[in-house]
Amino acid sequence: MKLLLDEMLSPLVAEGLRKRGHDVTAIGGDLSNQGLGDPEVLEFARAQHRAVVTNNVVDFRQLHAEMIVPGGPGHFGLVFVSARYRRSRRDIGRMVADLEKLLHEHPDETALADRETWLSSP
Repeated sequence: MKLLLDEMLSPLVAEGLRKRGHDVTAIGGDLSNQGLGDPEVLEFARAQHRAVVTNNVVDFRQLHAEMIVPGGPGHFGLVFVSARYRRSRRDIGRMVADLEKLLHEHPDETALADRETWLSSP
């Protein structure tokens, strides 16, 4: 599975996962994509077969519902992150570890297709 981190998540998380061999990009790490609206973020991820990682539950839940209607375009998954994950170095490391666990549990790019899940930490 490939991931796209939404703009509010640190690009350091994507960098940490790439160092561990995962295909992860971050909106916040690419100046050409910063400021994209939520529909554009989900479309960008869909075009690249990536699941979106975000803490924007309200907006992305609505987009999820719109994309999975019969005949809809679908998507490659939504991973919601709780507010527990802040931007401290410790929390970035925890998010990297938790996302890596999710990636190992769901290696296929369609594992979360048209689904949503929550990132959990022990």
